[in-house]
Amino acid sequence: MQPVGDITIASAFNGPPSSGNGGYAAGVLSRLFETPHTVRISAPIPLDTPLAVTRQKDKLVAASGETPILTARPGGVTLTPPAPPSLEAALKAAETPTYFGAGGASTCFVCGRNRKEGDGLHIHCGRLGDKLEAATVWTPHVNFDDGTEHVRPEYVWAALDCPGGFALPEIETTYLLGEMSAAQHKPVPVGQPVIVHAWHEWTKGRKHFAGTSLHAADGTLLAQADTLWIELTPEQAGRLVS
Repeated sequence: MQPVGDITIASAFNGPPSSGNGGYAAGVLSRLFETPHTVRISAPIPLDTPLAVTRQKDKLVAASGETPILTARPGGVTLTPPAPPSLEAALKAAETPTYFGAGGASTCFVCGRNRKEGDGLHIHCGRLGDKLEAATVWTPHVNFDDGTEHVRPEYVWAALDCPGGFALPEIETTYLLGEMSAAQHKPVPVGQPVIVHAWHEWTKGRKHFAGTSLHAADGTLLAQADTLWIELTPEQAGRLVS
């Protein structure tokens, strides 16, 4: 076990009210992992708490005390994103947004509506017809600029997180992100419309697999992710807001 340093997920980057957003946290850890990888979220992500990162063979583990929180292991995206909806179709879908998990009127950094302009990503997806697909149009705020008029990588990971949940079978059920692999193919521009697309791949018991992608207005693929979601029991869901 080799110490690497630590990471801290500030309270501004929550998913559920009292824990970190999975995609953002995975993106923060991913900056320490040089090759394509998959991040597993094993426990609620503490906010404003340093997580010690150690290298354990070919993995990076971020832990709170003895409890592993995030683990990055070699791997990468496996899905081939389908053709995205048009800008117009994505805007139409977003007119009737669906809610899941930390969505609705929550303060989730990615999909919460109780966020000020430039404070959260404000990615609110709606269904594409009767398909298990969801979409919206996201115009990244200048606050998420990496200094080159492009979105910082950890915010790209965050943007690829919650949309997958909007494509899952039961939108009234609470899901949490369990694993995520992401790949950025081109810079994501700040201040320009980005088509966000998500689609359901498979369900096995309480595990659900979805893909997400970000596209330029002309359909060019900018980034993508594989997302594995865990369906919570009513008791587990209740503890998220207790």
